[in-house]
Amino acid sequence: MNTMKRGCVISIGVFDGVHRGHRRVLERLRETAKLYGVPAVVVTFDPHPRRVLQPDKALPLLVSVQRRLELLASTGCVDRALLMPFDQYRREQTADDFVQGTLVEQLGMRALVVGKNFVCGKARVGTVEYLARLGESANFSVHPVALHAAFDDQSTEPASSTVIRRLILDGDVRRSAQLLGRHHELECKAGVSGELHLPAGMCIPRVGQYSVLLRSRDGVTLPEYVSIRSEGGIRRCFAPYADYERGAQVTMQFVDALERVGQAQLSASITT
Repeated sequence: MNTMKRGCVISIGVFDGVHRGHRRVLERLRETAKLYGVPAVVVTFDPHPRRVLQPDKALPLLVSVQRRLELLASTGCVDRALLMPFDQYRREQTADDFVQGTLVEQLGMRALVVGKNFVCGKARVGTVEYLARLGESANFSVHPVALHAAFDDQSTEPASSTVIRRLILDGDVRRSAQLLGRHHELECKAGVSGELHLPAGMCIPRVGQYSVLLRSRDGVTLPEYVSIRSEGGIRRCFAPYADYERGAQVTMQFVDALERVGQAQLSASITT
């Protein structure tokens, strides 16, 4: 990992989904980097820290690692994304060692931009307040970004990957899209008899029927509806009108649940 001679402004996080809350942080990252005249850098992790810290409570991911990096780049707020392994070494690393050794000494961090609830380091010691004090002696500033409520008509629970994940698992893909800023999507492989093989470890909506958009590798997008079933505890997905060659890569974007849009609307969306 090369030191950046001019220094940089950094934001840290998993950024699973690169949702609207994340993009607020990234916009502040870009603004702060411009003030300092240095690159805007995102430090992100794989696997998800929860899979190392609490392997029995591993979270289904909103996007793959590759898609996460693509989405980070698409924001136009990031000059460089560094993907770091989250392993046992990182698990035991103190906040001071991580920030001082990796971010300051190796990367030349001059400012840190994170959400207000950010924590890092062993035992979650590295809160925003703790890092601000550390920055006074290590010569970097901390810029916390205020959290926004997920929905105006609900409690003040902030928009987060956790909220989005819960909505998707509950089948509410329409409201999850409001927080993601786009439809939730899964990268699938076509099987036989209209089956689309769902990717392992990803966030899959509950059993039910959904209005979706299917995009093939050649870029053609078609409206469709799919049925997600549970057979022997395994989720399986079937698109009755899809006609893809076996093994073809298909991106499935979830528009809404069938019971939410109604049968008439769904039929119309498929035929138009």
